[in-house]
Amino acid sequence: MKKYIFIFFFLSILFSLSAQVASDLETQLDFDLSLKDLVIMVESNKSNEIDMNQYIILDGVVSAREVLYADEESFVGMFEISYGEWEGLENVTMYKCFVQVQGLEFASMIPVRRSRTPNPAEILLNTHILVMGKYLGYSEDETGQKYPVVEGIKVRKIN
Repeated sequence: MKKYIFIFFFLSILFSLSAQVASDLETQLDFDLSLKDLVIMVESNKSNEIDMNQYIILDGVVSAREVLYADEESFVGMFEISYGEWEGLENVTMYKCFVQVQGLEFASMIPVRRSRTPNPAEILLNTHILVMGKYLGYSEDETGQKYPVVEGIKVRKIN
């Protein structure tokens, strides 16, 4: 009998802790914000509505990459990820975002020089990736077009 009471008590604590972890995760992670939503909010001057403290999950195709600072100890790189959506049969609307990554763990993803034997960790152009990060702000090009900038915390190849 004592064994069953202990198991019941243990399971009760376990379920209450898992519910609390799920609740904490929901407050820290915004699954509702897509790359398209992020771009639209920035372009329509609603970027102040984006919670900079929440993590976001974005997916897209790498359309550009660049090493901004190649020092081994404080590596900084940038991915441009894009997402396209058909409008009818003839037009495609493109959404793009810049993902800034920093730290030694990202140095192998964006090498300074290409080698003859590619590193399996390298993320090539046209690779579909998944990014977990936080919204940092936006950047403008010379025409005044605004693009979201996200701090990449984790990056993973999809294909």
